[in-house]
Amino acid sequence: MNASNRAVILFLWAALYFCSGYVSHQLNGPFYATGYIWLPAGVTTAAFMLRPMPRWLPVGLAFFAAQLLLGWVEGRDTLRLVLFSLDEIGFAALGVALVRRAQFSLEGLVFVRALLIAGVASSAASAAVGAAWFLLLQDVPFWRTWRVWAAADLVGVLIVLPVLAGWSRFRAARSGGMSRADFLSGLGAFAALALTAFFIFDHRILLPVQSGVAFALTYIPLFLAAVVTLLWGGRGGSVAVAILALFVLYNTSQGDGPFAERSLNHGRSLLEAQLYLAVAALLTLLISTLRTSREQLLAQSARSQNDVKLALAASAQLVYCLDPRSGTLRWSGDLAGLLGVREDAFRNLDDVLAHVHDDDRAQVRGRWLRESDGEQRTDMLFKLMLPAGSSTLVLDMSGPLLDGDESVAVIAGAWRLQPADVLEERDAA
Repeated sequence: MNASNRAVILFLWAALYFCSGYVSHQLNGPFYATGYIWLPAGVTTAAFMLRPMPRWLPVGLAFFAAQLLLGWVEGRDTLRLVLFSLDEIGFAALGVALVRRAQFSLEGLVFVRALLIAGVASSAASAAVGAAWFLLLQDVPFWRTWRVWAAADLVGVLIVLPVLAGWSRFRAARSGGMSRADFLSGLGAFAALALTAFFIFDHRILLPVQSGVAFALTYIPLFLAAVVTLLWGGRGGSVAVAILALFVLYNTSQGDGPFAERSLNHGRSLLEAQLYLAVAALLTLLISTLRTSREQLLAQSARSQNDVKLALAASAQLVYCLDPRSGTLRWSGDLAGLLGVREDAFRNLDDVLAHVHDDDRAQVRGRWLRESDGEQRTDMLFKLMLPAGSSTLVLDMSGPLLDGDESVAVIAGAWRLQPADVLEERDAA
């Protein structure tokens, strides 16, 4: 990456920090000690998690410059801005450094763990320093300031970081991806989330209802955010939470919505809205984690099955499991390609035995159905009759798997098809 590209990236990070900080101050309104909303906490934590450590210093300086510019635009005290910028940016870097010591991924439970460790550590530490400063210089109660500061930083991390982390990994796919049905269903759930959030949190639109009913309706967007995450994955879920956060924070800051109605205190209503959004963010993160883990397991299983099928086809083998009680068989391998029969034609024991040569049928039946006597079974050759009057010689390698009561639970085995000259020699003998 050349110098011009690095400069553009630094500018974008700084611009994102400035815009999110400006929006946070506008939503907070006038405040004395600390605001209830601070979205740049998510921007700083995301930048340090996504950028390599040797490039942290330029990113931190870009954030510092953006914070000074924000303070200059809003006419705030310069010394206070410098101290709080060092506090917020420095502890965000330290929080991420805690999880940098171990390898972490942007997917799965590892990412959720890294996010929570970095978010909780940085928000708690920076809030402690800020609250101590207000206590010593302005005699503001420590715990009240610490609680609001830490909640604002942590929710900012939970809302903003998953969006930036998810979309930083986005690559347009030429083919594949989600199905059309999942995309359309997710689009419907996303539109429903936006509409319900708009109607629930803007009382100028919502029909008059009791405050308890209005508060109960806030669970609807949570359900829809979960649906979007299930259908669209982590990126879609994070965007859904971000859109929900915009509706909730804007309307609550204007005195609208269930949280503002339940509390006459402006700050407390914003704090309740923050906790609501924290639950929404954690819910989508956990659903996304479980969905991703399930997809990875399914993909791994599919690769393993494909590898087994390729190996069996290359070695002219078939693998089966026989339930001696029901007589059903499960096959792995290219049954149609090797034997010329459909898999459903070999679903049960009687169908398979019907294709075994008359001279070998009783021996094969006895091999599969006799009780385990503890002896090690040797491999057995038998003749298998195929469609169109052809035949092949099969080497059966199988043995019983026992239950706890020493009864046969399943018979597992493999068939190896023998060359044609071996069959000719056997027929000649």
